[in-house]
Amino acid sequence: MERKTAAKKASQTRNAKMTTASITAGVAGLLLAAWLIYGTVSIDPFLWGIFTEEMIAALCALFALRLLCFLRFPKWITIASVAVLPAVIALYGALSLPEDIAGFLRALCLASAVLFALMAATELDNKPDGVLLSAVFAAVCMPVLLSAQTRLIDEMMRALVMGGIYLSVLALRRKSTGIAALASVPVALAGAAGFYAAFAGLGTGIGLLLLAPKRKRSGWVLAAVLLVALPVAVRLFAGALLPESNMIFAQNTAVAGAFTELVKTHLLRALALGLLLISIRFFIRREDAAIPLVLALAGCAVFRLLFFAIAPDVWMDALPLCVLAGVGVAKTAR
Repeated sequence: MERKTAAKKASQTRNAKMTTASITAGVAGLLLAAWLIYGTVSIDPFLWGIFTEEMIAALCALFALRLLCFLRFPKWITIASVAVLPAVIALYGALSLPEDIAGFLRALCLASAVLFALMAATELDNKPDGVLLSAVFAAVCMPVLLSAQTRLIDEMMRALVMGGIYLSVLALRRKSTGIAALASVPVALAGAAGFYAAFAGLGTGIGLLLLAPKRKRSGWVLAAVLLVALPVAVRLFAGALLPESNMIFAQNTAVAGAFTELVKTHLLRALALGLLLISIRFFIRREDAAIPLVLALAGCAVFRLLFFAIAPDVWMDALPLCVLAGVGVAKTAR
């Protein structure tokens, strides 16, 4: 009888913890989605009619992708989605050799970031359509990301932060404090580019703490602290040791095409609506693995609010948004 009572109390505590984590992530996701939708209003002066037309266009794009989810995809689609897009990006970068070494390295970093993002999608959704839609969103974002006026070190930061987020999601799936601690390594290295990585680590760490089992909480607390502290320490050392003449500070020389400039705002709005879908699911279904991803985005948003002048633009968050939007649209369609 005592065992049943103890088991019931443990179950109630676990459910309460999951509810708190889900509500936190759900509220954060809703606020982020609303902020992104507001930020993509391209009408000056503002007119409700035109804004409604833009929202309908974004919704139509999501509904068109949603129709794909009614098809039964074979399991190899997941492997193909994870492997093909990063390979294509790396091949695109290889075409710039030997004229532009920095361009090649930039493409490799972006390919790595996409790989980590799609691997995270496989952890968030065990069906092929979620991974496929995430890959489709990422592929559509590629013209924007490849022509973004970022430094090589910023692209390295994108890949490393995405790697840390993936390892955090994997740690929650495997219930492994070792993997959670390992997630701090790429995020720490990303700190060389700026304090943006520390805020991404802060959000990820909060996600880990919200879902940490009570019995092994100390290990999860250590992993969360490392996710915040190590990027800050690396940033302080890197700021003093890295010379500005180093190739990693090379600026992207690619020029965005007219079509890319035209679709940027609409694409970001579609991703925001996808984020809105998965944020609503936090209140009705368990989406534990997605919580660190959403809170990492929230941490990045806080950094932009506090340090707008030195923060990278919102497209630095495009790949986590692609994952959440792809998985959100796919799961909503079921």
